[in-house]
Amino acid sequence: MLFQISEKIVRVMKAFTEPRIATKDIVKEPAHKSPIFRGRHEIKYELCIGCDACNKICPVDAIVMKPLPIKKPKIIPEVNLAICIFCGLCEDVCPTKPEKAIKLSGGDIEMITGGTHKDLDNFWVRVDVPEEWIEQKKREEEEKARKKKEMMAKKKAEAEAKKKAEEKAKAEATEAKKEESAEQKNASAEKGEEK
Repeated sequence: MLFQISEKIVRVMKAFTEPRIATKDIVKEPAHKSPIFRGRHEIKYELCIGCDACNKICPVDAIVMKPLPIKKPKIIPEVNLAICIFCGLCEDVCPTKPEKAIKLSGGDIEMITGGTHKDLDNFWVRVDVPEEWIEQKKREEEEKARKKKEMMAKKKAEAEAKKKAEEKAKAEATEAKKEESAEQKNASAEKGEEK
């Protein structure tokens, strides 16, 4: 028992006299690297279709859908890296082809924070959608709606013209039947007079 106590005292004295030097600087190099880490998220707003599949599949609800003032895409994903587990399911489920709208870029990510709520707000992958792009999409939607309206008016006019043509043909057919029956009556009346 006395031997164990003296051994502990010697270890403590060594710790005071010979301080250990840190082997890694965590500011410059991450403390550990996961072999399955797939990287930080990259979101391409021009490819996104706003299907919400990435948000639905996220196991930790790290993805929030940001609304846009256009019809397609109506929403676009933003990722909270503070709670993301970097599993990559969002990239796997993304339906856009050949390139994914949300993907993990690979490499390493350093997530060092001062510990305040404001610092945690920096761990978001936010999408900065340019106003010019939104205006262009709105113009495209308006043009598409105008063309659709023109097509519907054209189809309606064609349907009305077809209906009028059918009614006219039907009226002509009934008129021809009336004339034919009148001729048959006249012919039968003439035959009756001959007898």
